[in-house]
Amino acid sequence: MTNSPQRDEELAHFPEAALLALRRWTRADLRHDELTTPIRFAVAPDGRLIAAVNADMLSAGDCALSIPDETEPQLELSVTLLGFEAIGGAESNSDRWKIYHGTPPHGKWALLDIDMARFRGAILDGDCLQQTNPLAGTEPRLCGLLNREHSDKVHATLRSVLGVEAEDPRVVGLDPLGLDIRNRFDVVRLEFPEPITDPTLAEQIVLAFIAQ
Repeated sequence: MTNSPQRDEELAHFPEAALLALRRWTRADLRHDELTTPIRFAVAPDGRLIAAVNADMLSAGDCALSIPDETEPQLELSVTLLGFEAIGGAESNSDRWKIYHGTPPHGKWALLDIDMARFRGAILDGDCLQQTNPLAGTEPRLCGLLNREHSDKVHATLRSVLGVEAEDPRVVGLDPLGLDIRNRFDVVRLEFPEPITDPTLAEQIVLAFIAQ
């Protein structure tokens, strides 16, 4: 039995849809052995997830991340936690988490390697979701530019696209699929109509996006 052309097309876009679903979230439930703990995460430039964790999470032999969503099928990730000290070059990852979420609830840090994903009943290799951000080199500069000179447009875009009235929105992340913006109590996501495939055009595309 073969798939219909429509089904073949749906399957072909599964990795992209799963990545889009993951990038919409910065919080999830982490199952570590027999325990489940809500966590918040940020995406590192190399595509791994950054999380503030405790010793029980780091010592667990079996870990999975569950991302519930009322409007999309649940995304489940099999992950491996790699602890790191927030010193030297690794401090950039812990600082990134703090920019997204503020004060960490736990005293240890981990990078989460995505081994495998389950999405809409399909199993995907972790590499589909753990992708290097090609805009990482320009991200700090563009986020700073938006926050310094275009905060009013960011505020207006949040209102028109998401219906969100943000008190002091701060752009904290940029990748080819969209912008992460820290609101008062959470991080919200503005998705681009099309992925940014050329880093040299990122500033032009992003400024046009928030100006519409």
